[in-house]
Amino acid sequence: MQISRKGGGFYQSAHQMMRQTRRNRAVKTRKIPHFHQRIVQMATALMALIIICLLFVKPYIGMADNGDFFREIHNVGIYDLTTTFEDRHFGYFTRLFGIRQFPYELNTTFISSLSLVIRVALTLDLWLTADNIFDVRMMGVIYTVLFLLAFYMLLKQLTERMKAPLVAITAAISIFIFGDIGYIAYFNSFYGEPASYVFLFLTLAFMFKLLRTSKPSVSNFILFFVCASFFVAAKQQNAPVAILIAIVSVRFFFLRKDKLWRSTVITATTLLIALGGFVFGSITDDIKHINQYHALTRGILADSINPERDVKELGLDPKYSLLGGTTYYDKYVVEPPESDQMNKEFYSKFGYTSIIKYYVLHPDRAFEKLDLAAKNAFAIRPQVIGNYEKAAGKLEGQKAALWSGWSTVKLVIFPKNFKFIVFFYAIYYAGLVRIYVQRLRSKDTKGMISLEVFGLIGLIGLAQFGASFLGAGDADMAKHLFLFDVCYDFMFVVILVNFIDALYVKLKVGERVNLPWEKPRNSISG
Repeated sequence: MQISRKGGGFYQSAHQMMRQTRRNRAVKTRKIPHFHQRIVQMATALMALIIICLLFVKPYIGMADNGDFFREIHNVGIYDLTTTFEDRHFGYFTRLFGIRQFPYELNTTFISSLSLVIRVALTLDLWLTADNIFDVRMMGVIYTVLFLLAFYMLLKQLTERMKAPLVAITAAISIFIFGDIGYIAYFNSFYGEPASYVFLFLTLAFMFKLLRTSKPSVSNFILFFVCASFFVAAKQQNAPVAILIAIVSVRFFFLRKDKLWRSTVITATTLLIALGGFVFGSITDDIKHINQYHALTRGILADSINPERDVKELGLDPKYSLLGGTTYYDKYVVEPPESDQMNKEFYSKFGYTSIIKYYVLHPDRAFEKLDLAAKNAFAIRPQVIGNYEKAAGKLEGQKAALWSGWSTVKLVIFPKNFKFIVFFYAIYYAGLVRIYVQRLRSKDTKGMISLEVFGLIGLIGLAQFGASFLGAGDADMAKHLFLFDVCYDFMFVVILVNFIDALYVKLKVGERVNLPWEKPRNSISG
């Protein structure tokens, strides 16, 4: 039996879903088989049911505040009703917040698209209840609706050329992984992570949607731009990713030749880069100081065998080596982190350029930190943040166990070292490159761009991986690696689905399949 050399699984779906035969070129979008629609709809409904049970049925599940909430909610007019530090931070999830009714002093300007999401949630809450009490589950409602939209679009578009068995398998895997409580619990919170999660998926969904039709619409490109903008501005850590998205965005320029399309692509891409620069440039001094402090004390000085030398290389007085191992928030400090001395002799003397230069000159320390990041890379759930309200009667800091299969298994099955991550990326990109060469030879522009979108996902994760220790050492590393986890899991699903497809063929056809992305004619990926 002859084996075809075409790509299978997700790759096949990605680079062929937009190609049309001569017989149906006049049709704008390919008709999706009825079974496919039903499986995708049922999967989305099941995902919705899981999220409802996790977030909106007692005992309510969410994320406790680690201290980040204030800068997001204060300017919006929301305040914490709890009176003690213990009740407010880390141990217990707070569901109800007060809404200010009188003028109040604004704090330092903090640029984030999350504030827009909070304002929409606040408006809806006031409209529905008018009780001047904000229920954070309204954030959960908004994120749930947006996430289900993104989940439906991605599952529909990336499986539309698969046969029924693989569509069902892909749906089940996606629900198990992306519906995990480690991701979903963030929806009931004021963190930037859920906005990053949801808007990244929406950005990818609209990118793939643009590649599905013979003539992509300007309206869909604008929706892609809006979602990408919300993603880039959701967290200041996301700002540099604007450049990566913009590089792929420019490739859409070649999908149509009319002036309206091309001017829209160039304008939107330019604005996206400008937004990333603006968000990154608007990082306030207090946040810069926190990151600088931890990049040194919890990064370079952590486990250093010669801290005085390391500090001196950064242009600092060797006495600051005494800060090694401390955090910005310590109650008892060697020197107050915002003292005049610290501002004059510490923060003004070094920055990210100095830190990067240090790691370049000391590659052994760089690999040491990369291994440290890898040890934390598969922990979706921060260890110190609880999921339950105090009224639920749970232990302080207790985490929800319901639908936590993936976040639990993930900690066990993957090697926690940087070499494994390099190996994983090599497998992923080897598959992409192999198919990309085929598309390049056949001059399939849409096929190449869709593979570039898959490549973009890996680069976003890699950027977050490096930034995790460069930006703040090992302080709150699990949270800083959240987006890496999202991208890693997306890549893992792609590899796993292609492997299952190849295995099915090998068992059914009885012939050797060289690679998971080599697609035989009898493949269940269609």
